[in-house]
Amino acid sequence: MDEPLLTIGAFARAVGLTASALRHYDECGLLVPAEVDSGTGYRYYTPELADRARLIVGMREAGVPIGTMRVVLDSPTAEARAALAEFLEDQSARTARAEEAVRGVLAAVDAGPAARPALVELPGPVLAAAIRQVRHAAESDPASELASVLVDVSGGDGAGVDVVATNRYWMAVRELPAVTEGDGGRAVLSLPDAGALADRLDAITTAELHIADGTLTLAGQALGRDTTYPAHRLVLAGLEPAVTRAVLTKADLLAGLGAAAYAEVDLFLGDRTRLRSPHTAEQSDVRGVVTGPPSRLRLGTALFGRALAACLGDELQLAMTAPDRPVVVTSPYQPGFTALVMPVRHED
Repeated sequence: MDEPLLTIGAFARAVGLTASALRHYDECGLLVPAEVDSGTGYRYYTPELADRARLIVGMREAGVPIGTMRVVLDSPTAEARAALAEFLEDQSARTARAEEAVRGVLAAVDAGPAARPALVELPGPVLAAAIRQVRHAAESDPASELASVLVDVSGGDGAGVDVVATNRYWMAVRELPAVTEGDGGRAVLSLPDAGALADRLDAITTAELHIADGTLTLAGQALGRDTTYPAHRLVLAGLEPAVTRAVLTKADLLAGLGAAAYAEVDLFLGDRTRLRSPHTAEQSDVRGVVTGPPSRLRLGTALFGRALAACLGDELQLAMTAPDRPVVVTSPYQPGFTALVMPVRHED
């Protein structure tokens, strides 16, 4: 070959990509080396590949997905421009949703605390069960503000009670119907206080709660932490429409997590749904039905297992948009329960 060959390290420095990124784009077919040594597997590149690599760098910084990159690089100019225009339109829509969510936050800040305290009436054992169901998503460190359970009362036409816990890696929400008065309110309870409240509620047929200024009062006992808590309603409202959906057998998922025997596991959704350990290649099939394009994501084994354990019934529903977006886990047996699980970032 007349042109000089560059090692993967030299080529990576020249175009502004890492060697691991170059290997990834080779496996994707986006940037194939000019030569690969059959004995060592070393990749070599020619200078003429630099222009293609720099286009990839630009699209990567803009967040362009692999599929769109492939169209831009390997299609006629008109198709490439159309693909990029569609990507920009999607990005604009996401920005608009983010702006709407921020405006909602600003409106809530400007409004200040609710003028009228929230008065709530609902079955005590039902609220107790909801607290126990979601508390496993809370942070385990007692010093953390998220070592808590949120009791959030909404006012207006959609009146009800949300019971929430999160450690920022996954969130569990249980929505309960209730008779409410006032403008709504929220109280953040420490895990010990939440556990003690659940024990009391077990023996109360109809519980009457008073929530004001971050304090929940039941039969004269006041509970509440002076702390902030994530706006879970904005998080749920800001979720993007699902691309792939699945109804899967819970027992198969739990068995597959146990068989993976590692901190992370890959979930493949498609004609053949399966769990696979990314380090041992141990895999197991999962029964279920998948709609939408095949998808793959990596999940924390323990974290995903806790989310599965919180779902009632023999099956559960998954909804996902992308490998780096929250996975929505719900139960067909309990419509009021939702879990959001963050996937693990990784390079193929």
